Amino acid sequence: MAALKHFSLLILTVAFASLSAVNVQHSPEMQSVINVRHAMSISDYTTISAITLVLHNHLLEWTKLNLTGFTIFAPIDSAFISTASGKTEIPSMDTILVHYSPVYLPYRTLRFLREIPTISLQYNLFTTSIPLVSEISIGFVKISPLPIYDDGCVIVYSVEQVFDIGFTKDKLAWHRNSYSNGTNDADPQL
Repeated sequence: MAALKHFSLLILTVAFASLSAVNVQHSPEMQSVINVRHAMSISDYTTISAITLVLHNHLLEWTKLNLTGFTIFAPIDSAFISTASGKTEIPSMDTILVHYSPVYLPYRTLRFLREIPTISLQYNLFTTSIPLVSEISIGFVKISPLPIYDDGCVIVYSVEQVFDIGFTKDKLAWHRNSYSNGTNDADPQL
């Protein structure tokens, strides 16, 4: 009798879970975020995949704003390893949020942007690419030209480092002024 009771409870649980899964509908952008989490988790981007899972509800709120998609700048796993301790360290939430843009940005579009919006309410990203050079960088971090994921709603680029939120408009102006004057001096603050 007890076995039958547990079996019935198991059947009800499975049935409820199945109905719940069927009734959950996501926007195309959010479904893409779910898909990209899986794609990143089976490659060298497990840390950012886990962070994306944690940010699920935050990203869901952004999709309610009639977005056209997302761009994720995914640091490779080794970017999260501290050189001092050798252990994985997760940066501040502000630093994490600048790796997500609420706009779908193909590589050819990135070239023409100076400022890239992010889901951070305090920080945006700034391109630091040198004109007429094919590589694109953001805050002096090179962006991979080939996305690691792209389904038309969400595009993910590999980056070798975590972005520095301390890279401000003032540093960008200094960099561009230095380049246009031909001095190319190193910024002591960088």
